[in-house]
Amino acid sequence: MYNNDDPYERARVHSKIAPLIMHFHERMAGRSFHAETLRRYVMSHDVRIAPDSPGRILRELRLGGKLDYVVLNRRQSLYQFRARRNT
Repeated sequence: MYNNDDPYERARVHSKIAPLIMHFHERMAGRSFHAETLRRYVMSHDVRIAPDSPGRILRELRLGGKLDYVVLNRRQSLYQFRARRNT
């Protein structure tokens, strides 16, 4: 089971999911998507993760400046990736 307090486990899960999310990001650039679509995409590559992990890693990638997105409809969990601004 995933232990959110274990730094090793957090890093392990992040290293498995982040590349999949970045690939999903490349495929979905400019298109809207539901959180469930992202979750299914990640789960299709690695089924041994907690269901909420893709959303958590998505938020971590955003906070780390690796990608950006907007919430188009919170109730429907509808998102759209935005182009990263060069700084």
